[in-house]
Amino acid sequence: MGMSGRYLVVTDELIESIKSGEISVHDCSVDLDIDKTWQMLQFTLTGNLVDGELPLGYVVPMSGEQYLGNYSDMDLFLLSNEQVLEAYMALEQLDPAELKARFDLDQMITEGVYPVMEGWDAEETFTEIVQTMNDVQALYQATAAAGNGIVFYIF
Repeated sequence: MGMSGRYLVVTDELIESIKSGEISVHDCSVDLDIDKTWQMLQFTLTGNLVDGELPLGYVVPMSGEQYLGNYSDMDLFLLSNEQVLEAYMALEQLDPAELKARFDLDQMITEGVYPVMEGWDAEETFTEIVQTMNDVQALYQATAAAGNGIVFYIF
């Protein structure tokens, strides 16, 4: 079992219930599980393993600014509705050619991007990243429209 990136759509009330311990993150249904592609997506979009330039850094939120705290034995990262909307709009404006130019499998191997390994097929890996990005983008679009936020965590 590897480290899987998971997204929860949250209301202010749900956040307060998680923070108070009334609800465990483990009891919440996962709205999107991007499995092991979380760091590949982060690195492709921002060129960094953890902290990425905003608003694309909100796509896989893991910086100190978004850190909500350790709840249910996991580090949780919270995006407000406004941050979700900013990330969605940044993804909407990302040209496919620009995304392809940002993708560098050899650099991922050099930087130790999880779970990339020697011998991976570049086109298959890029296709997986694009699919993951599309899934996140759809989630962010619906979440922004509903006025909710996002919690991201690695499980």
